[in-house]
Amino acid sequence: MPRVQRLDLRNELHIVRIHGRDGAYIIFDPSVLVGSPENSLAVNAPHVRQFVQLLGETCAVCGCILHAYSVEPNSAAWIVRTAGLPLAALMLRLGGQYSRYLHSRQLVPENINPFARRYESKVLAPEYLPHAIRRVHRSPSLAGLCQRPAGYPFSSAQAYLGRPTSVPLDLTAVHEVLERRGLSGLRGYREFMDQPETLYVANLFENGSALDARIVGTPLFVRQAHDRAAHRPAPPTREQLIAAVAKLMDKAPAAVLSQAHVGALSRALVAWYGLRAGTASLAEIGAWFGVRGATLGQGIRHYRQLAPRLFQQLGISELDYQSGTRFTREYDEEP
Repeated sequence: MPRVQRLDLRNELHIVRIHGRDGAYIIFDPSVLVGSPENSLAVNAPHVRQFVQLLGETCAVCGCILHAYSVEPNSAAWIVRTAGLPLAALMLRLGGQYSRYLHSRQLVPENINPFARRYESKVLAPEYLPHAIRRVHRSPSLAGLCQRPAGYPFSSAQAYLGRPTSVPLDLTAVHEVLERRGLSGLRGYREFMDQPETLYVANLFENGSALDARIVGTPLFVRQAHDRAAHRPAPPTREQLIAAVAKLMDKAPAAVLSQAHVGALSRALVAWYGLRAGTASLAEIGAWFGVRGATLGQGIRHYRQLAPRLFQQLGISELDYQSGTRFTREYDEEP
């Protein structure tokens, strides 16, 4: 039976889960949770730290936005918006880097794939983001690893309660969805997270929509997703990106290639919008200018702090990298 083709839509939410080989602990030994789980991440579970760091770095390099994650001994789940490169590119990079990490430390034999099977993923309608975060954060407690999600040290649950996080997370999107349902701020978030999951929502996440098992969403969202999949816009070319950034900076395209200050800022802008448009990775964009991808990443972080408005200017009219779809129904939990 042929594999079902993935639905890898740009600028959409995806809920993802990976699994290690049966009987293995590719991320951490559950015995580290005995005693003092608060210190486990720093002391007893270095592979968790490595995996979470790689997840954050990979999302940044691929121009994706991480919303939540949870790491278990032999699996991990997260929610990401593919604002840049496709999900497949993120997964290829993350899986390859973590596999090499495990092989280099002889935790997995060199000729053995540490992952049991293909990663699982579903496209997620925005109105189901709170449900997805609740499922990801509850997964360790359902597996018997903790009593309450908020006390689990290897997930983003604590970040949503105001504690520091080791990776960049978008914490605002879920609050915006909950706000539309009359659940405001931290109190509204806690109230929703404490609610039990309905059978309808559980079935939707486990089996997907009746119209498409690859999607968690309403029939309307499924039809819109199919339409976007059938009419994918081509990403802008290198020349179009440089021309658009040069216009934004009121400079000639040649200035983008210069080594002066304006060139460094312009190259950071090209990299930022190139990632978001899905044109190329940081490493590939770096090759255009003869610099490393890591250098471009540092430039993006630096100039986004100095000139944040420049990183919000180019939109659909210039690059056509977002669908711009607006949903007529904000929420549809029950049929």
